Amino acid sequence: MAQDRGGALIDVAGAARIAAEAWSLAHEWGAGGESWRGWANRLAPADDDTAAFAAWAERYHSTLADARAHDGAGLADRLVAASPRVATWRGGAVALAGFTELSPQQSRLVAALTSAGMRVDRVATLPSGAARIRRSEHASPRDEVACALAWARHAALCAPEAAVAIVIADLAERRAEVRALAEDILCPALQWPGQESVARPYNLSLGVRLADVEIVAAALDSLALVHGPQASGRIAAWLRSPYLPGSRDAMAARAALERRWLEQGRGAMTLGEVIAELQPADPALAQRLHVARSAMAPAAAMPRVWVDAWREVLVQVGWPGERGLGSAEFQARGAWDEALVDFAGIASLTARMLPVDALAALREELALRIFQPEAPSAPIQIMGLLEAAGTPFDALWVAGLDAESWPRAPEPNPMLPLAWQRDRGVPRSSAASELAHAVALTAQLGTGAPEVVFSFAREPGEEHGFASSLLPPGEALAMAADTARDGVARQTFAARTPLEYCEDANAPALAAGTVMRGGAGLVAAQGNCPFQAVAAHRLRADCWPDPLDGLSPIERGNLVHDALARFWGDVRTHAALVALSDDALAAAVERHANAALRALDPLRRRSLPEAVLVQEAPRIAALLLLWLAGTERARPPFTVLAVEQRMEVALAGLLLTLRIDRIDTLADGGALIIDYKTGLLPGTAQWLEPRPRAPQLGLYALGYAATHPAQPLRALAYACLRRGELRADGLAADAGVWDALRTPTGLRDAPFTTWTELEAHWRRELEALGTEVRLGVATVTPRNVATTCRQCGRQALCRIGSAALGTEEGGDDE
Repeated sequence: MAQDRGGALIDVAGAARIAAEAWSLAHEWGAGGESWRGWANRLAPADDDTAAFAAWAERYHSTLADARAHDGAGLADRLVAASPRVATWRGGAVALAGFTELSPQQSRLVAALTSAGMRVDRVATLPSGAARIRRSEHASPRDEVACALAWARHAALCAPEAAVAIVIADLAERRAEVRALAEDILCPALQWPGQESVARPYNLSLGVRLADVEIVAAALDSLALVHGPQASGRIAAWLRSPYLPGSRDAMAARAALERRWLEQGRGAMTLGEVIAELQPADPALAQRLHVARSAMAPAAAMPRVWVDAWREVLVQVGWPGERGLGSAEFQARGAWDEALVDFAGIASLTARMLPVDALAALREELALRIFQPEAPSAPIQIMGLLEAAGTPFDALWVAGLDAESWPRAPEPNPMLPLAWQRDRGVPRSSAASELAHAVALTAQLGTGAPEVVFSFAREPGEEHGFASSLLPPGEALAMAADTARDGVARQTFAARTPLEYCEDANAPALAAGTVMRGGAGLVAAQGNCPFQAVAAHRLRADCWPDPLDGLSPIERGNLVHDALARFWGDVRTHAALVALSDDALAAAVERHANAALRALDPLRRRSLPEAVLVQEAPRIAALLLLWLAGTERARPPFTVLAVEQRMEVALAGLLLTLRIDRIDTLADGGALIIDYKTGLLPGTAQWLEPRPRAPQLGLYALGYAATHPAQPLRALAYACLRRGELRADGLAADAGVWDALRTPTGLRDAPFTTWTELEAHWRRELEALGTEVRLGVATVTPRNVATTCRQCGRQALCRIGSAALGTEEGGDDE
């Protein structure tokens, strides 16, 4: 039993389940008395599981006695005691079918019924003749189940009236995987949307937790949101639920909220925040939630009051939606109603409950209930080992019987004395009991049908596997590997009539004078990969944002831009910068960094962790102080002419809008354009490639020349603002502009030697990219598959299929 050092339970629900199992085992395999009393030991340490169980069992036994009540574990012993006094049992008959073994409690009941004059017969449900045994080995557990399903499909098609069964040893752990394979292999045509309620040709046993059934999960999420803040991702999933009312347009608008919340880094959200977000997207649901909020019970209430309040909340929210429910959904709703009735009935066992405790107790109750909807009879049954024992079939496949898994390893109950369990042969208590159980069950399954297939699979990565030594001998059964690998649905699609293939690598051409969104980013994308440019800037196919934990690289870059724009809007000139003392400069930078952080959207600010809010402004201030004191002060005199300047540039008949971070006028004439970079900065040679990377400087040069013909542009520079990498990198017409910049004559292997030739080179190369944009060139030709595609993230659209995914932290330009 999981306890901490003080003896307190760490997992109360888990301990309760183990204790309940121990209580049942003590009755089933005991001698009929209160055997736990012999296990009590007052001197035992606080973490002695058996002593703790004995104390709990004694209290529980006393509680039942005080209430004059009995539970299921002791029912058989009560019948034994009553059997001599029930005259109507004399002459009656009982048939026992499908029992592998009887527990001592069951044996006592059979003996008592026989003594009372009742006839008890053991009925053989399986055919007496020998079955045809086959054995099948598979490369993986998935292949094994897929081949079993393909075999069952073939058997059912050949004999539609036959009862075909697949038994899987570890079905409980693999239920979701088995269901997915069954859908693919047994009924591929029913995988399309809208076919969820259509009857399947199979029944899958071992149901799921009621709390995990979609319609019930939607109800729980509705209640959780009304009770208190919930994670934004969970709320987004709830808003997409089909069990909420709303038109198709309203559902689409609700689904779009998740992207915005991810971009904003929203964490937990309150009901009021969700209502505010829903108001423009789905005002009807927002109003429903507003009304539902008033239906909540007081801070603490009895279980019955909570149940009434929950029902009213769900009515106001509109659960379970406006569409008709399928059979399984209708049954799940009925199971939900039954669970609420049972929850209301615990009023005699508990006092008032706080909201969080009440909802947690309801969740626990639903998690303990297994939901298996009733379904029409199907030709193929998929079940676990114990369910199939004693049931006759026309064809049977038993999977998962490899040497490692069968017989299973012992797993005794930790709350019962181990020696007591082994002496009585309690199931799962010892290797001997597990072996005896496995031998009996294997023999029973081996006679379960005229044809029985036993199969096993190799572990992943192993070349050879071994069947359990308990499997009977049989001939090998060969199955096609393609079925396991591809599935029926994939094979069906592959076998359809081939479609005509037409390569069309061009989007519709754009008319001259078209104003294009994207600015320099559009031209950069066209150079990196033409398809990326079309997808991002014409189709507007954005990547799904990653969840944020703090500020994104783009947000950090924007804060640096904003702080610098505020600073230069105040200081304006190099002379004013030099005139500031170190303390005055530090104070100014700190003031503007704080102002930039305060300018963040209020909702975004509230979503940020307190540690980020405390540390971000000092981080920005420290970075800018190093830049201004160490780099800007050392420059020749200048005046800041404009910050965040918007400018239009004509390129190959298109109009692009640019935003220039900063334009300086120089003391000796001319202008200098600076572009701030908080991300990775490409090398100078890459700016000048035939399809230039980071083409901002070239576009700025073209735009400035067109709008300021009287004032020459003498330099363009990137200001790299990364911690540990503060530097200026750019090109100048002459050496006197800024000693950190290079002149055309200082560039190695450059196709020009003068500033005029540099501008002509940029116009030629950028005009070529602009022409591609205007003509709609959209070939999937990334500059570098590894880096370009990793940063693009639109592989699902272009289907290039060979790029590594993931991103590196970058700045405002990535």
